[in-house]
Amino acid sequence: MKAGAGVRDAPPGPPERGTALRARARYSGAVRIADLFSRLVTALVWVLVVALIAVGGGGIAGTINHIAGTPARAELTAPGDTEVTPLLDGATTDLQAVADAVDTLSGSARTCLAMLLSGDQEALGTAIADGTNQLTVVKDQAAILEAALAEVPHMGVDAGLHVRADLEERYGQLVDTTVLTDGLEEDWATLTGQALDASQVSGLLERHDQETAQAASAGTAAKYAKALRLLDAPDATIATLREIAARLAKRADISTLTAWVDRNAAYDTSLRALYTALNESKGVVTAAVRKAIDAEKVARAALPESTKGILVIMSDIAQGGLNQALISIETARGQLSDALDTQRALQEQDAAIP
Repeated sequence: MKAGAGVRDAPPGPPERGTALRARARYSGAVRIADLFSRLVTALVWVLVVALIAVGGGGIAGTINHIAGTPARAELTAPGDTEVTPLLDGATTDLQAVADAVDTLSGSARTCLAMLLSGDQEALGTAIADGTNQLTVVKDQAAILEAALAEVPHMGVDAGLHVRADLEERYGQLVDTTVLTDGLEEDWATLTGQALDASQVSGLLERHDQETAQAASAGTAAKYAKALRLLDAPDATIATLREIAARLAKRADISTLTAWVDRNAAYDTSLRALYTALNESKGVVTAAVRKAIDAEKVARAALPESTKGILVIMSDIAQGGLNQALISIETARGQLSDALDTQRALQEQDAAIP
């Protein structure tokens, strides 16, 4: 036998083995195909899921961009808007009434100041009475506004879920106006109190001069005992002036008034000393009388030369508490007017929304 002949001529292996190999190969291919198909299906499913999420997210975003309380979602707040709008319109009308009442009060305050400076006490009394009555109107109208605002529904912390933002803004602005009249009663009391005290000052100073002149006339007629009794009246007037000055000093410059009162009081004291000395000497000019005469001359020379000082006194008082109270009332009037303008603008803006 030739070399290698055994290998070439060896009989083939069993037929079962070859068949099994071919079957296994076919099975492996099928598995690979199924695996690829499964992966493809899975990928397609994920693509669809992502697409659906994207679409849903867009819908959510759209909803967020059209939240309740905005014109884009007007249908969500329509019932609340319909309920609240007429109530806010009514409250705006009430605000107008408050503003008008304060405007009238301000006019009375200006009249008080003018009548004080003119010295017309009767007109001053009328202006004070008118203003006091008007202050009651202001308080009543302010109470009506507060009551109207208390009736407006849906204005809690979740107002945005029930009404549009512009209506919520209107309500908040109206609520802010309710405090603008809070200090008016105190301002009016200050103004009228100062005005009444100041008006008395002018009359008391004039009365004092008349009372002192009567006492001096009796003394010139050598009626010294009578002159001393008559000096009691100007002394009482001076005491009243000092009490008023003490009240006015809390808010006004009373330096001119104080100087005026002090000089007149000093003159009254000099007259009392002179008439006391003359009464004791039975009219004889003694050393005590001469000393009293010299003191009277010095005190008389220190008296104001004219009544122009009274105008200065009135001006000083007016520039104190009177002016400050008037400014406060005027400020409230201006703030209410501005608030009303803002409310009207918001009202027009609301009416323009379809």
